[in-house]
Amino acid sequence: MTVVESVTGPRTAISRRLATLIGREARHLARHPVLWLIPPIVVVTTSLDGASAGRNASYWYGTVFVAAAFFAPLIVLFAANLVASSARRSRAEEMLSVTPTTDTRRTLAMCLGIALPLAGTGAIAAGAMALIDSRATNIQADELLTTGELAQLPFVLAGAGLLGVLGARWLPFTGGALITFVAATLGGTVVFGRFDSGIWWMWWSTSTTFEGVPPVPGEPWLHVAYLAGLCACATVAAVYRDRTQWTRLALVGGPILAATLAVGWLQLP
Repeated sequence: MTVVESVTGPRTAISRRLATLIGREARHLARHPVLWLIPPIVVVTTSLDGASAGRNASYWYGTVFVAAAFFAPLIVLFAANLVASSARRSRAEEMLSVTPTTDTRRTLAMCLGIALPLAGTGAIAAGAMALIDSRATNIQADELLTTGELAQLPFVLAGAGLLGVLGARWLPFTGGALITFVAATLGGTVVFGRFDSGIWWMWWSTSTTFEGVPPVPGEPWLHVAYLAGLCACATVAAVYRDRTQWTRLALVGGPILAATLAVGWLQLP
């Protein structure tokens, strides 16, 4: 072994091992049956929806957005939670504890393996909407999303997956996924809907409306940064869940949380 190999070898081995773990978690998510509820739900919804103007470009533009920003995140949250808790439910945690990879590194790989494919899916949805917009002439201006609003979709989907992982790590019991869903979605809708700042403080897009009331207009690109910060906060909180890691949780997560809240605050009128 050369001097260079002796120096870079361990780091290269760790990187390869992490990449392998990320790929494995991504495959677990892609194969999870709950995730595959999204296509039939979207198909059934579109078939039952009686479009007043027919299924034109405007209709499909909105359908892609609803699928990527509403149906997919809700289902992804549960799918990611089940993937993240599969080892515990199958009672394989003791076997994993004796492997060379630490729990911190496994959790990081899980977060990346779930978030990166979902972010890519959101980017594909945003690209599809941009393509429909470029080829259509009958979409009303108030229905079109700006580039900044389209850029939020990858983080909305990735955030939903990371929220599922976070729930599996901090609420490791039956019903934890449901509590995460209620607290983060339904509870947040009620609580944040009572503030003048609007419900956009959630991990939704700034273009999302609720009960016909539009949210307070936020600066789209600042909201992209805000959503990215929420994703980073969820990752750090999941990775440093163990009690022995709480010091790192505070040192790493504290500044990220402060920066995220600062970016969100800049959007307030």
